[in-house]
Amino acid sequence: MIREIKELREKNTWVDLILKAIRTSEGGEILKRLKNGETYEVISQSLERPPFPGFASLSPKSQVQLTKAIAEFRMDLEGERNAGDLVEGHGWTNVTQNEDLIDHLLALYFTWVHPVYMIFSENHFMASFKNRSDLYCTKALVSAVLSMACHLFDTGDDASLWPGVDPEYLRSRFLDEARTLLPQDDRPKMTTIQTLALIFLVELGNGKGSRASHYIRLAADSLNTRLEQHYSTEAMEITRWGIYSLNVAWSGLTYQIPNIQGTAGIAAEDVFRHVLMDNHDALWRFYRHAGDYALTSEHPSSAVLVASEKARLMRLIHESIHLLYDGRDRRITARLLLKQYRAYLDWERALPEIIALPNGISSAVDLEELVPHVLSLHIEYHTAQIHLFQPFLHLSDFSGPTRQHIMSITVDHARKAYEAMVLYRELFTCRYQPSLQTFCLLHVCDVLVRFSPSQPSSSDVVQFCLENLRETADGRGGFAICGPLQEMFRRTAEHCGAPMPEDLEEIMGSGVEYTTEDFLNACTRLSYKQPVDNIILNMDRNITIDFAHDWKELIDTSGASSTGSSERAKSMRIDDLLNI
Repeated sequence: MIREIKELREKNTWVDLILKAIRTSEGGEILKRLKNGETYEVISQSLERPPFPGFASLSPKSQVQLTKAIAEFRMDLEGERNAGDLVEGHGWTNVTQNEDLIDHLLALYFTWVHPVYMIFSENHFMASFKNRSDLYCTKALVSAVLSMACHLFDTGDDASLWPGVDPEYLRSRFLDEARTLLPQDDRPKMTTIQTLALIFLVELGNGKGSRASHYIRLAADSLNTRLEQHYSTEAMEITRWGIYSLNVAWSGLTYQIPNIQGTAGIAAEDVFRHVLMDNHDALWRFYRHAGDYALTSEHPSSAVLVASEKARLMRLIHESIHLLYDGRDRRITARLLLKQYRAYLDWERALPEIIALPNGISSAVDLEELVPHVLSLHIEYHTAQIHLFQPFLHLSDFSGPTRQHIMSITVDHARKAYEAMVLYRELFTCRYQPSLQTFCLLHVCDVLVRFSPSQPSSSDVVQFCLENLRETADGRGGFAICGPLQEMFRRTAEHCGAPMPEDLEEIMGSGVEYTTEDFLNACTRLSYKQPVDNIILNMDRNITIDFAHDWKELIDTSGASSTGSSERAKSMRIDDLLNI
């Protein structure tokens, strides 16, 4: 990323060749067709020649780079044509003029944050950043990006490179600058909405979840207004789905009804419909410290693909939230529960092969090719399934076999998520995991401690969870929210009778006494656990009677659609229900 950022500041000689090619009499038509998503093969066939002389002799990798370059040039033209103002001053931020430091923070952000929370188009952002245009990049947005990156900034072995730099102080300065620069408009610009979402993430990491909620709520409300039409359709779509996904993810983990328009009228195939995946073809490289690029290898990123599948997953989670917590329009029936379960299984089964793990971590062909945001996507999926089924384990009217089957589904998803988290720690460390993933960690480990204390052992689960949270909070820039969450889980584990680690004091840190206010600030309530009593009140009184019949009907109607998916068939076995 640092290399790419620096290259954006220079004129590349091969871009001149592109400019000459598209400034011909047919250049406008070529750009128009590229914007509409036509591939080079189709355009070349219709022209009966390559898009410019020498294209056919390029290697496949060079052709991909060229595709991206022309798309970026198109965005440059849009930026020059539509931008109201050029950014004035000496740079994008007044906090620091150290370009190496800014590049380092941007690299951290685009390595660890952007692929998980894709709330803006990287290509559009960087084109405006290079051109000093305020169309897709503003000082407030840059400050918010840099503030978020400070959560991941660990001087470590690089202390000599950053003398006197305090990540926590720097994060606070960037955050203050972003807030100060936020325009107070009734109809905010797209960059303002993006900045609000990023301030939410920064404040959440600071342990201020309650205060952060106001920012993501305002960002979601602003999306319901009509944005100006001079923005790229692709850029707007990435932002709309990115804000939607973040809002729903936070709502699902804190048991709130999202204040964002539903997507029931949008077909699954229309998600990211106007986003050109080829334009975002990119490689991901493990990056933590200056110099990492020279030591680590590149892997296919699939970040835009992951973002599109995450948006589809969040649509299902949105439906689950209304099913479990709303209770105004309908009761939770066995039929509705199992219909939702089937929708989740269909989502997993339809995942593109490059990001699919059909049988959990064991099905990964090459662990070295795994990127963190793919693991995070699967962790969110399994956590959603846990949230769907766990409340029903608290009903006493289910027969023994039925309850055991529901428990096996819940525990199976918890184990798969746990395996993904263990692998995430081994491959990437916990220091850089997404802030919302720490909430998933609590729910996954909670299920294993309560309902599967031996596989894996509850002592291992407790130690892993507490250490994971400690590592994520480490350093001056770490996620402070992990402190209260760690204490919440310690109390739960002790209540369940799980053995505590021998080095508990060291893992828990400096012995901070957390108050009620700390817990409320962390996750808007005093506990991370689902409000099971409220969910039970929303259940249909015949749900325990109807469950076995509706489960069998689900199996019968699945039929051919589950053929070829051994994992789905396994998830839907009813052998232990036949004697009900």
